[in-house]
Amino acid sequence: MTIGLRPHHFLCLPGYKGYNYNQTQKTSWDNISKYLNEHPDTDILILSGKDDLCKKCPNDGTGTAICKDDNVNKLDEKVKNLIGIETGKTYKYSDILNKVKSTITEDIHKNLCKTCAWWQKGLCRDTFKHDSNNVAVQKPFLTMTTNAKKEINIKGIKYVPKAA
Repeated sequence: MTIGLRPHHFLCLPGYKGYNYNQTQKTSWDNISKYLNEHPDTDILILSGKDDLCKKCPNDGTGTAICKDDNVNKLDEKVKNLIGIETGKTYKYSDILNKVKSTITEDIHKNLCKTCAWWQKGLCRDTFKHDSNNVAVQKPFLTMTTNAKKEINIKGIKYVPKAA
């Protein structure tokens, strides 16, 4: 199986906590996130534009859409350059994730994502956080830290806990 992803989603996937615009898109994110966590050597085709995660997104990238095409395309280019990947090429998810974890710091993440609605709502600010020993603080799939719960403004998004 090959999954098509746009570059900036490598910043989003590690911190994904189950929020989304609607249930259809949330299900897509849940399924792909879970699959990649369980199958880290999955082939990833680097795309430009909508990918397997956002193809069911209700935002069209224009007008009042939360994700603006211009901003997202620029972010994709920055991430591609930072982690050394190319559009149209296929990589192992684990290789990309390792490169992301070794390249993206909390400050770089903030600089890249501070204008994103998800960042502003506090949903992913702790994704690249390190403890006092500079060890990455890992978050299990679909969990949320206490601090994130205090900071989150969920207007316009939904959280549906994963089924038991």
